[in-house]
Amino acid sequence: MLFNNSPKTQAEFQASINANIGSTSSRRYYSSPDNDRTTNTFRHSEYLYVSGLKRFYNTKQNYFEINGLISSNDIGDNNKQKQIDLGVVSSQTEDKQKQLDLNLALDLLVGKGRIEQVQDARLAMYILEDLKKLNRENRLASNEDVLAMARLITSLKYKRFFDSRLRNIAEITAIDSFLQKNNISGTADAAYFTSINDNWNYSNNPVRYSGKRIFTGLESDYSLNYFSFLNNYIVPAAPSSNPETKRQTLGLFLVAGATYEKPTSLKWQNSANLKIAAGIRQSWAKNNPFFYTELLPSLKLTADYGFGYYPNSRTWLTLKWWLSSGWDNEKSGTSINDKYDSGNYFFAYTGPQLQAYYYLSEKLRLSFTFNGQFSIQHDKHIFSGSDGNSIESTGKSWNQQINANLIYSLF
Repeated sequence: MLFNNSPKTQAEFQASINANIGSTSSRRYYSSPDNDRTTNTFRHSEYLYVSGLKRFYNTKQNYFEINGLISSNDIGDNNKQKQIDLGVVSSQTEDKQKQLDLNLALDLLVGKGRIEQVQDARLAMYILEDLKKLNRENRLASNEDVLAMARLITSLKYKRFFDSRLRNIAEITAIDSFLQKNNISGTADAAYFTSINDNWNYSNNPVRYSGKRIFTGLESDYSLNYFSFLNNYIVPAAPSSNPETKRQTLGLFLVAGATYEKPTSLKWQNSANLKIAAGIRQSWAKNNPFFYTELLPSLKLTADYGFGYYPNSRTWLTLKWWLSSGWDNEKSGTSINDKYDSGNYFFAYTGPQLQAYYYLSEKLRLSFTFNGQFSIQHDKHIFSGSDGNSIESTGKSWNQQINANLIYSLF
């Protein structure tokens, strides 16, 4: 993940590429009766993900944002099977399977407000607090000192070094130079440098934010799902089959929302998000008798509210309650002009999310997550025809997931 931050712009960029190749082969042979069966399988998969955003600000913190993503997942399978009975090939087939998932998204937004990462200021506060505890403080640091030190920390993080040891020396030296130059620190002894080094290595996580932002604009997305299966019957000879499905989906939504981040103290953080979307989504598929679907209107609401607790530089806990809901008016048929089935769909998912990280020692850590989800879905589908039959159903469920990890580092 790459970040860029200046008075006029904010930018983020992320990219990842994965590729896998694998093959397996097996043989089963029975001497009585004489039977030999072999299977060979080859698989490849490629995954690409690229996302980015950029906000352009004016002096009044009004901004224009453009963001987008591209992701694709391509999977191919090739299977060969042959069976020999009494020295004669009795069965031989070859299957080829291909699957492609492609997703594109582009958003154009305007808004007001700005949210900044503030974990560098948090690190500066921890360093200065420990100087006071060790009685190595000449004078009380002002708010301007904290901001200046946070800017220095940010600049040090983005300097490039080829040797991690030289990097650590340069960083600690720069922090010491700042404290001495501004007459903040006193005696520079072993306890002083150990404290700075300890905070530098362990007190800069997790990321903290501060600010608020409102926005509105357009969100668009496109997805392509392609699947094909080729089955060749070699022995005994028979016509091959090649079913193929190609489904495309296009969506366009008008959105509005707000994001709020507030570090109420060094130990506490409040967070909130809200987004409302209204628009249309269309899907059409090849080789499907009911290949057209239209959601108009399609309404979505997502929100969450939570807080974070950071009792010290190494341990934290976050808790939030989230909501994802929507209502769709669906019409489907064989073409955009022939939509004879209809339905109304409402859904809501909500629940708590808890994350905790506890530092036991330099080599031993404990992490814990809990995710709960209550869901309710109401569907009413009206079929075509003179009788106008309909199916209506309501479903409710509760799901939860708990994960706990105890991590021990050998080195």
